[in-house]
Amino acid sequence: MKLAIVTTLALIALGATSKRADACNPFLATGFGKHVAPAVVPAAMLARNNPVSYAQPSIVGLWHDVRTASDGTRFMEGYDTWNRDGTEIELANLPPATGNVCVGAWKWHGKSVDLTTHVAWLYDLNNNFVGTLNITQTTKLSYDGNSYAGTFDAKFFDPSGKLFQEITGTAAAERLVQ
Repeated sequence: MKLAIVTTLALIALGATSKRADACNPFLATGFGKHVAPAVVPAAMLARNNPVSYAQPSIVGLWHDVRTASDGTRFMEGYDTWNRDGTEIELANLPPATGNVCVGAWKWHGKSVDLTTHVAWLYDLNNNFVGTLNITQTTKLSYDGNSYAGTFDAKFFDPSGKLFQEITGTAAAERLVQ
């Protein structure tokens, strides 16, 4: 009888303290993007406040970007570097344990840019691998080259490669440095 009571209490305690791996992952939680405070970028860091004349504006440079899901919630925010060789790397404003570094490849199409792939490994807060993220995005650079806006499609895959979530929305960014 005593053993049964101790075992029952132990199981209740274990159940109360354990979480599913997806419950720890901010990418999978409802209200994604609300787990971190939006960054306030100092005005002095923005390229529009430090004008430099360029012959042709380009996506190449360092940006502060924000992606907003179609339901109006913040999806992702980060510092994004677009390189001349068609590669891109982003440091997302997410807990580092979740996999906050993304890499990608892009192509220039006249006045718009296609982020053909933007990938990240995803982990929960206990460092367990929970899948991958692939974002595609189309953006249009502003006339002065200091901002861009567009749309994105984010697909989440579990460790076996099965799509289990998709989020679409808008992307906007302000240039920090060219």
